Amino acid sequence: MEIDLTPALATEALLACGVGGTATLAERLDGGVSNLTWRVQRNGDAPVVLRLERKVGIFQPYDVRREARVMSCLGSSPIPVPQVLGECGDDSPLGAPYIVLSWLDYPHMGMTPMTETVIDNYRAMVESIHALDWQSLGLDFLDPPPAGHEAALRDLDAVRARAVHFRCDRDQLIAEVGAMLNRHLPDSPEPRLCHGDINVFNYLVSENGSIAGVVDWEQAQLGDPLSDWGLITALASLRGLDAPPEDHPLAAPAFERSGRDIRDLRYWMLHQIYKLAVIHRIWSEIGDSPPWYSWADVERVSEHALMYLGE
Repeated sequence: MEIDLTPALATEALLACGVGGTATLAERLDGGVSNLTWRVQRNGDAPVVLRLERKVGIFQPYDVRREARVMSCLGSSPIPVPQVLGECGDDSPLGAPYIVLSWLDYPHMGMTPMTETVIDNYRAMVESIHALDWQSLGLDFLDPPPAGHEAALRDLDAVRARAVHFRCDRDQLIAEVGAMLNRHLPDSPEPRLCHGDINVFNYLVSENGSIAGVVDWEQAQLGDPLSDWGLITALASLRGLDAPPEDHPLAAPAFERSGRDIRDLRYWMLHQIYKLAVIHRIWSEIGDSPPWYSWADVERVSEHALMYLGE
C-alpha cells in the first residue's frame, strides 16, 4: 500500500476519528513491512502517531484495531503504553482502518547507551508484561491457548500459512527448520501476555534509564513467555552474538528465574529464527527497503540453533 499522507489528508483523518487538530507535517516512521506509521505534527497541539493498516505483508491479516484494543486494556496497567486517541474502520478517508495514538517523546533503547540500569529495567518491564493478570485487564479476546503444545502450534501454523502464501514454504532451510520444530514442541505453561516483539527499538527510555514506553503491540498474544525471550536471542544472534540462548545476556537472567527446561528456550530461539527466515523472504519481495539482516545471517544462526536443539 502506498499513500502520500499530506497535511491536508492527515487533518481529514484526524477529524474523522474525533482527534482533531490541523496537521502541519506527516513524517513516516517505519521502513519495513509493519503497519504504516507516521508522526503527525499539529498546529498548536501535541504531535500524534497515526498507524494505517496494511493489506499485504509479513503479519497478515493485519488488524490495527486489535492492536488499539490491546493498548486500551493496558492503559490501566503498570505498562507504559501510548494512549489510544481515536480509530477509524474500513470506511476511513485513508482507504483502510487506522488508529491514532499519543506520541511518547523518548528515545528507544537502540538510541541510548546500554547501561546496566537500562538493561535491568528492560528485563523487568518484559517480565512485568508476562506477569500481568490478563483476565482482569480484559485481554481474554486474544484467545488464550491451553497449556501444552498449542501455543507453539498456533504460531507455527500462522507462520507456515504466510510462507505458503508467499511461496517460500519449500525453501530447503525453511522446510528443515520447520520439521525440527515439529519434533520438539515444548510443553508450555498456562498462557501469559506476550508482547510479541521485544526488540529493543520498541522500548523507550527516560533520562534516568527507566522504561518510559512500550510500543508496537501488533503481534501481542497470549502464549508462552519464552517466545518473547526466544525472539530477543534470535535477533541478537542475527546481529552477531554466537552463543546458546541460555547464555544471551538480555534473556539469561529471566530464563533462569523461570525455572523452565533449557530445551524450551532453545526451541523458542529456533522457532523465532524460523519466523525471521520467512520474514526475510517476504520482506525481500514486498518490503519498502531491504531487510536489515542477510540470508547468510539466517543460514548461520539456523545452523547453530539446530545444533543447540538437537544436542
